[in-house]
Amino acid sequence: MTMDIAERVGEATLRFAGRVYYHALGVVIRLILLTRELRSRAGEFERRRLYPLLERRGVEFRDYVVLKAQLTTFGFFLVAVLLIFDFLSPRAGAVLLLLLGAACLLVTFGQVREHFGGDFPAYRDFFLAYFLITLLLLLLSRLVPSPGWGYPNVHLFLFAILAVGVFSAYFKRQHARDFTYGRVLKGGSVALVKTSYDIRAGVKPGMHLVPNDAGAGEGEVVKLRVEKSFFNLRGNPVVEILEVAGDEGQGGGGPIPRGGNSGAGAPIPGSQRRGAGEGENRAAGGDSAGSAGGGKR
Repeated sequence: MTMDIAERVGEATLRFAGRVYYHALGVVIRLILLTRELRSRAGEFERRRLYPLLERRGVEFRDYVVLKAQLTTFGFFLVAVLLIFDFLSPRAGAVLLLLLGAACLLVTFGQVREHFGGDFPAYRDFFLAYFLITLLLLLLSRLVPSPGWGYPNVHLFLFAILAVGVFSAYFKRQHARDFTYGRVLKGGSVALVKTSYDIRAGVKPGMHLVPNDAGAGEGEVVKLRVEKSFFNLRGNPVVEILEVAGDEGQGGGGPIPRGGNSGAGAPIPGSQRRGAGEGENRAAGGDSAGSAGGGKR
């Protein structure tokens, strides 16, 4: 009698566990499909509606990707500050932090990784550092609401300054450089060069008139020397063209060569020059063959 009851209880438990498992699996599958659908629609909206508005203003796709990462990171920080000062309810703040944090991580480990190649570790460290500093500030505000110094949140301000200072020193030691890449828009002894956002050199997107001792021509990707400044909200100034960059200009701080818009794999400048040279050779060969044919006639 006791064994029958135990077997029935065991069977009922297994059936219940199986139902829970399959129900949970179904929910997970639906969430995955919904996430894919939302990402697909968001990507379509971004490609057809959002980015073209910025592209008409001369914004490169990689600059647009960095802008998205910056906005999501800043939004995450802003929500955390509102939570610290009790301007948001914990429930609403938690939802917003989850959404913005997920968006920041998706952009950083998705499009930033895809479009910045060898420079990705610098961007990853930058955005993750400020993401983690924000989380630590939020945690510290809950663990130590007030140190009793007469100023209730001064310890958070001091911690933020210390954390940013330590990370800035680490970033400069690990990732900073004194050059970037750009594309020549107009050649000559003084060239007009366009640069994209380069976090390692501290350069912002813009146009620069620089000495062109390297003799770079229009459309070529060039390596540029950057002059370091201690504090410049407009970014470090670009000083001169160092050399014409080959394959190394891709994946660095350089802009997408002409014709690249959505960031789908920009052509390599070296291969462009080689291809142009081969085309010229073929054209020359065709002309000489045509001349020879005319002589025979």
